[in-house]
Amino acid sequence: MKTEDLIDALAVDLPPSGRREIERRLLLRLIPAGLAVLAGVGLWLGFRSDLATAMIGPTFWAKAAYTGGLAFAAFWLLARLGRPGASAKAPLMVLAALLAAVAALAIFELVTMPMPERMPALMGDSARVCAPNILLLSALAAPFVFWTARAFAPTRPALAGAAAGLLTAGLATTLYGLHCPEHTAPFVAVWYSLGMGLATGIGAIAGRFVFRW
Repeated sequence: MKTEDLIDALAVDLPPSGRREIERRLLLRLIPAGLAVLAGVGLWLGFRSDLATAMIGPTFWAKAAYTGGLAFAAFWLLARLGRPGASAKAPLMVLAALLAAVAALAIFELVTMPMPERMPALMGDSARVCAPNILLLSALAAPFVFWTARAFAPTRPALAGAAAGLLTAGLATTLYGLHCPEHTAPFVAVWYSLGMGLATGIGAIAGRFVFRW
């Protein structure tokens, strides 16, 4: 069977209305996924003691904008990959732009601060536990996302799995900010991104099995 024929066959099995319904279900499943992560943060890690004060300042929301933006782009990418023949270029460009912007901000912050402050800004107080915490919190959200996304019919299952993994990681990392007091751009760019990258990589591996034709 030619690739074009396979795409046509998949498109027949997954009509436009069905695809939209899957996206709606996936959005709804993000609610219990978020509640599971929130419970994990509260019961396991604990909320930061200065949370009310932190939420007034811009740094808290800047971190949330980065991780939430990645989650949004990942959802968009997953929805595109679930439509045989649809282009994934736009969400991939958004992902690249977000990563590049945070990397540029981190580099700018590092080069403009005094030398003795650079390593503390990069490592913070929780560099060793940040990525593992994000990965474990992502695992709490993963069943809700992957189970629902199984209804898609992606022709690139590994990439779809990566998108699903990033979606869970973006959601988990955004809520992880309720616990994590780190606020420097270098820390977020390295350790937050590493945790989300690990979840994305595991999702790519899982996608080969979850999204089998």
